Amino acid sequence: MNSMSLRKKRFHKGLRGWLSALPFILPGLILVTVFIIYPMLFTIRISLSDYRIVTGDITYIGLTNFKNVLFETKEFWYAYRNNFLYAIVTVPLIIFGGLLFSYLVNNLKHGQSIFKVGFYLPVITSWVIVSLVFKYMFGNSNTGMLNYLLVDVFHILDDYVPWLYREWTGNGAIWVMGIWKNMGWAMLIFLAALQSIPKDLYESASIDGAGIWAKFRYITISAVKPTIYFVMVNMIIGSFNVFIQVMLLTSGNPNGTTSVLQYLLYNRAFSKFEFGEASAIGLISAVTIILLTVLLNKIFLLDEKESGV
Repeated sequence: MNSMSLRKKRFHKGLRGWLSALPFILPGLILVTVFIIYPMLFTIRISLSDYRIVTGDITYIGLTNFKNVLFETKEFWYAYRNNFLYAIVTVPLIIFGGLLFSYLVNNLKHGQSIFKVGFYLPVITSWVIVSLVFKYMFGNSNTGMLNYLLVDVFHILDDYVPWLYREWTGNGAIWVMGIWKNMGWAMLIFLAALQSIPKDLYESASIDGAGIWAKFRYITISAVKPTIYFVMVNMIIGSFNVFIQVMLLTSGNPNGTTSVLQYLLYNRAFSKFEFGEASAIGLISAVTIILLTVLLNKIFLLDEKESGV
């Protein structure tokens, strides 16, 4: 009876705590339910159904949409591959470049603010405007800046290259744009992390005879490892949300070889009105992001255990 009464007291105490907090968390719960949980559940329902948006009819068809997406054409696998390639190419370069430039800016005695603004300008510039600029740079005739320089000015090439109409040069243009656009964000995040490292550590290392590389490897990298994880996860999530630059630069051409999941989702939903297949693509993308995040989390936790943290 004593244990039962103790459990009842704990239950009532916890219930009173929840009731006291409910007025404060209820608005947030309502917003999360309406704008996050309900759309997610509805998306899952549509992915398992034949959804007619005009009439509102929803007919359950099981995993047919997933089968159509995965096995009917190669379009999905091109898009899926391109998202992974985008992450593999851009994320390491963004992290390396952001860390390098933040380290250099952090060691400046004068003019840090100018470099901060200069590096961050691409981040706040509209994706549409940047896409149009890159479309001009990689233009397919002499109107494109790259073709003009390579053919007409430096005479490196004999003929103009249709950069955006080829598989790998088109993907390359998308990757270069992603790196240029996001490196400033990574630099600013790393700069904040570097400025939080106590200067006493570097001074002690200098007294012990450590050089610049030793300081960078054993102090800087160790201190910013959580920040690297944060930037990496955000960049990987961003890699699976690439859309505007693909739509404006290549439109997935030639034959879907430069497409990505978000562009394929958009095309299925608003060009072909296949909302079930579009929802299936969205769910596959979401599950992939979750699995990659969990994998990265385990890798970083393993590193911490090995280093005795």
